[in-house]
Amino acid sequence: MAEAKRDYYEVLGVARDADDAALKSAFRKLAREWHPDRNQSAGAEERFKEVSEAYGVLSDAQKRAAYDRFGHRGLEAGGGGGGGFQDFSDMFGGGGFGSIFDTLFGGGGRGRQQRRPSGPRPGRNATIEIAVSLERVATGGVEQLKLVRRAECLTCSGTGAKPGTEPKRCQGCRGTGQRVVERREGPMLFRQVVGCPTCGGTGSVIEKPCKKCKGEGQVNEEETLELKIPVGIADGAVLRVPGRGEASEDKGGIPGDLHVVVHARDERFVRRGAHLGVTEPLSALDATLGTRLTIETPTGPVEVDVPAGTQHGTTLHVAGAGLPEFRSSGKGDLFVTVEVDVPVDLSVEEQDLYERLRALQQARRAAEGDD
Repeated sequence: MAEAKRDYYEVLGVARDADDAALKSAFRKLAREWHPDRNQSAGAEERFKEVSEAYGVLSDAQKRAAYDRFGHRGLEAGGGGGGGFQDFSDMFGGGGFGSIFDTLFGGGGRGRQQRRPSGPRPGRNATIEIAVSLERVATGGVEQLKLVRRAECLTCSGTGAKPGTEPKRCQGCRGTGQRVVERREGPMLFRQVVGCPTCGGTGSVIEKPCKKCKGEGQVNEEETLELKIPVGIADGAVLRVPGRGEASEDKGGIPGDLHVVVHARDERFVRRGAHLGVTEPLSALDATLGTRLTIETPTGPVEVDVPAGTQHGTTLHVAGAGLPEFRSSGKGDLFVTVEVDVPVDLSVEEQDLYERLRALQQARRAAEGDD
């Protein structure tokens, strides 16, 4: 009887809602630990295959969706989640053994050597979403954001090595961060330059890791950021904050940027650009006789005249009573839709008045009919 496969999330040691960055970080750590070239213990190769297989599925959006819904059985029809090195071509688009490290460590194309980019790479951009009130949209101002981001470890200055020590040159790639992998298909021999799996493409190996960051060179850092919200900002607009994204994985690299998606909504108002729509209840008496409503809007109170004889569902238009327009001196309009509220629980006196009113209306219709 075949041995049941372990849960892929358990294999990588990540939560089921882990993002791509967490999956990649977990795989890189485990790949270095269990790679057969580095770990000669019994079972290391099988463990490495298991880790590679798990990452191959979870890093693919379609295969991950199938796995999350149906488990290992959901991958059988599509051929995902194979059984080791021979399945890498299926998992990673036909790239063979080297492709998995190509994806992770920046390897080159098939059959030729790819130049490594000059200079340290910047960190990844980060994206968050926030909600602001329409009052903030109307006036603009500053929002306080509490962030947790990956930043350079100050204890080891981002090297990942214990203070007083330094990373050593990787013997597997002689410090280049790359290896040449040969793969034979029939009479053809393919050579591919890939990132070195021993050092993760860095060209160096950390023998004594920093206790603070556990050799990662980065730590989670909490900070409070003041974000300026411009007047009239659109719902779904993106504000860019330079240098507040993820730290660079390269020594001396600048952090990425932070992209803030701003959602500006209100449960009471419907927003269409700078225009606002709202529904207001109106008594049958006020609808009949007319009245003046005071609407509390994000820009302040607005007086709305309701003419006599207003019908249920009528929309009243107040020009210039909406939100300020973005980068403009103009303002949107306010649209008030009235819902006539028919009374249900009447007092004896109120019911008597309505009966008298009905009698008057009937008498008037009769008189108009006689004419």
